[in-house]
Amino acid sequence: MDFGLDEGDPRATQGVDTPAGEMDWVLPEPPTTAGCTFLRPGQKAYEDRIKTIYNARTAIRPALFAMCETAAAIGKVISWASSKSLPFAVRGGAHSYEGFSGSSSLVVDISKLKQVSFDKTSKTVTVGAGATLSAIQTELKGTGYALACGTCPTVGVAGHVLGGGYGFLARAYGLAMDSLTSVRLVDPKGNSLVANASSNQDLFWACRGGGGGSFGVVFELTLRVHPVGDVDIFSVGWALPPDRAARVIDAWQKWAPQADNGITALLKVGKGAGQNVSLKCIGQSIAARTKIEKGLKALEAIEKPITPHSIQKVTFWQAFQKFGGSSRDPYFQKERSDFLPLLNALGIRQALQQIVAQPTSDIGLIFNAYGGAINDLGEDATAFPHRSSVSYMIHYYAGWDAPKLTQSKVAAMTAFYDGMRPFLPGKAYVNYSDAQLTSYQTAYWGKNINRLKKVKRTFDPGNLFQFKQSVPLV
Repeated sequence: MDFGLDEGDPRATQGVDTPAGEMDWVLPEPPTTAGCTFLRPGQKAYEDRIKTIYNARTAIRPALFAMCETAAAIGKVISWASSKSLPFAVRGGAHSYEGFSGSSSLVVDISKLKQVSFDKTSKTVTVGAGATLSAIQTELKGTGYALACGTCPTVGVAGHVLGGGYGFLARAYGLAMDSLTSVRLVDPKGNSLVANASSNQDLFWACRGGGGGSFGVVFELTLRVHPVGDVDIFSVGWALPPDRAARVIDAWQKWAPQADNGITALLKVGKGAGQNVSLKCIGQSIAARTKIEKGLKALEAIEKPITPHSIQKVTFWQAFQKFGGSSRDPYFQKERSDFLPLLNALGIRQALQQIVAQPTSDIGLIFNAYGGAINDLGEDATAFPHRSSVSYMIHYYAGWDAPKLTQSKVAAMTAFYDGMRPFLPGKAYVNYSDAQLTSYQTAYWGKNINRLKKVKRTFDPGNLFQFKQSVPLV
């Protein structure tokens, strides 16, 4: 997996079906549309596109893919769907954990909008909304600049940026959305709009953390890039009984979110051999080597690791490739999240007891350190509210390959997550969509939900762009 940095290989689609609550659609013939190819079940191109769905657990086979290559094509397809009262979803990288970029009716697919243009004078990249993170970093390779974003190479940039965009440069330069300077999108009437600091400012505010799919179809983004040369990548691991593992977790949570802004350190926690807990601190640093050495040595002084820590200087591109992974993720997944300031001793003990109680290593945790430059903006400066009030995010992860395991794996995740409720504030990450959240609006957006609703009423009063966890009108 990709270490929790925003959601990598294409998904296979064993067991893909129309979920309960969805219906089989027989759509009217779409209009001939320049710059758009329509795909139907049975066509090779359709089946190839289905295979790119990241999570087979939530995959849906649409009646029609509209493969749009221009803003004009998007506008025409949106207008047609609206005139026929056809529900639809918008898809870029197909990485929505809960399948919100899927529909049994129509999917407006923007993956062919993948151009990437780097302007060294303005230090920005202008990208099509279907460009992948890998394609963008590849274009920047060798320039001395990089996009502050996640590491999963096949993630589409639009959804990633619109919901936040955490990665190994986040504590140095902020979330990916903090580098966003302008978006272009198709509105409910099929018209193109620009949203930036001087035009449609409220919409621009909403596009930084409000998530994708609620206000229109974003088809182009312009983002600042940042100077990055060589980086240090590091790791250190432990295998410890729960009481001693708790000491490492407590030390990590008090260090990593407060470390030098150039250091982003994650902590992976899972079931080890017997009743041991497996812990591994990994990360990337652009800070002075002495600062990461000091931090890792302090962790090692708490509990002796399996082997001494390692620090390796590599190019940013090499680090991006390493953290992006080379093996495929399981076909079926369930992921959840929690933002928090600190986990108290009882909360740490609860998490570790649940980890070792698993019959197998079903559920793993990844602690993602926040703080640093993420806190340079206030919690209402953008739609993303999880800044100074939190220190890190817990990413809960479970993956499996056999469809018959889905019910038991999801039940195990539910029980694990529910067991942690007394110790956590209930804040969640919109990019790690979670259909089981009972109060998703406040979990994702906190107090910012009221302003998001106002933006929704202004730009999409008919609620054309909607899905199970879209921004509502009221």
